[in-house]
Amino acid sequence: MNTTPPLVTGLPARSGANRLLLLFLLVFALGCAAAIALPHSTYIRFQQVATSSMRPGVWVYERIHFDPAPIDVAIIGASRTETGISGPKLQAALSTRLGRPVTVANLSMPADGRDLHYEIARRLIEAHPEVKLILLSLTEHPSRTGHPAFRSLADTRDVLSGPKLINPGYLDDVTYLPYRQLSLFAQSQMPSLFGVRSAFDPAAYWGTGYDSTHSYWSANGRFVDREAIYPPAVLSAQARGKVSQRTRVFLPPWARDYEYAIERHYTRALDALAREHGVRIGFVYLPVYAHAAPISDLSFYAARGVVFDASFVANRSDAYSDYAHLNRRGSEQVTAWLAERLAGMAESGRMPLAPEPTRQ
Repeated sequence: MNTTPPLVTGLPARSGANRLLLLFLLVFALGCAAAIALPHSTYIRFQQVATSSMRPGVWVYERIHFDPAPIDVAIIGASRTETGISGPKLQAALSTRLGRPVTVANLSMPADGRDLHYEIARRLIEAHPEVKLILLSLTEHPSRTGHPAFRSLADTRDVLSGPKLINPGYLDDVTYLPYRQLSLFAQSQMPSLFGVRSAFDPAAYWGTGYDSTHSYWSANGRFVDREAIYPPAVLSAQARGKVSQRTRVFLPPWARDYEYAIERHYTRALDALAREHGVRIGFVYLPVYAHAAPISDLSFYAARGVVFDASFVANRSDAYSDYAHLNRRGSEQVTAWLAERLAGMAESGRMPLAPEPTRQ
């Protein structure tokens, strides 16, 4: 009787393949970790948006890090606040009303996302400890996603430490890091080869008094006219299309941390950072034309700062250059309205906006 056990074929080969696969994965993981740790110029990182609609981000970085002019009041938000509030006009109105200099910078840029707002606010507070008030943008319904430029502009630590649950973009952001870091490392070593600047060039700077409400030529060569006025019917048609795409709130109040995980996480983080450094925050709502709506989760924001609701402009067709963005006429109206309210709060002691005048 043959008692020889049956031969098991394929085990050595399969075992060897598994070891090879594990070795490959280990080397790949170590390579990704090494790539993520590569040093680079943060200034060059912000220049990555210079040829896109996000190119105001380059000016935002330069205004914060290279311009010695103080910043007492900063506006940080999306395109509605970018085009709807004139930093220079708000600065002039507040300085005149309060009788002392109040410096204002509108650091908004296109697209919504509180994660990038936090990134900008953190840099602002670190570089400009004199800042006293940060005004953040609000929309009818908070964004469920982060800013599309966050993974390109944020510090590595901020990308890695973002909320991981109920954050569909987290994995994409993290897996993008090795490529980003490799590219930025190469650009930092050979900036001229990639068409980026290693050092600040005052001649290329848009200036301390840059006004984001003016007409401009976009990165793709299109002229964006902020003086334009369109018939109400045109604006209404655009607005209806936009409003029909809104995703309504569908979870009860106790579950909002899950529905708006990114928005709430970074709003809380920004609020905590501001409080730690003695900075006040507030929120500004600029409506879609003819569709002003109650602000979802209003109590969440009101608990952290004053909410300035500019719904009064919603039905003024001559104030809009498209369904969601104010033209120069509209921005002047909103800027004057905001200045009046901020100045009144400063005069009553509720909102410090500038250093008290030195007593002789």
